[in-house]
Amino acid sequence: MERSTEENRSLHGTRILVAEDEILIALDIEATFRDAGAVVVGPCTTLSAAMEAAKSETLSLAILDIRLGHVTTEDVTDLLVRRGIPFLFYSGQKLPAGMRKKCGGAIMVYKPASQQELLDAATKALAA
Repeated sequence: MERSTEENRSLHGTRILVAEDEILIALDIEATFRDAGAVVVGPCTTLSAAMEAAKSETLSLAILDIRLGHVTTEDVTDLLVRRGIPFLFYSGQKLPAGMRKKCGGAIMVYKPASQQELLDAATKALAA
């Protein structure tokens, strides 16, 4: 069943950073949010790209994998918190202990998830 145009554009005008190192997953996330009307920043596949975007872009929300390659996105979360930008994690793993202390209250969406689950989580994070 196809969603209505209004429902399909529920995130119109939002700017969402996508930080994901698996390119096929990143492109799927990008398409999901573009279809919902969002402007997607990225996808950023490396920590340095994600940090640069988190520092310099106007953002409404960030969708972060816990790890980009062998490093965590903890530095990105620290920067987003300082800027007052909400974020959620979309990952196949649990938060490492250090990140759990800082980001334990963040919304977690575990891979694999449906597009609707991801959109619902984003809407919830934006409303918080």
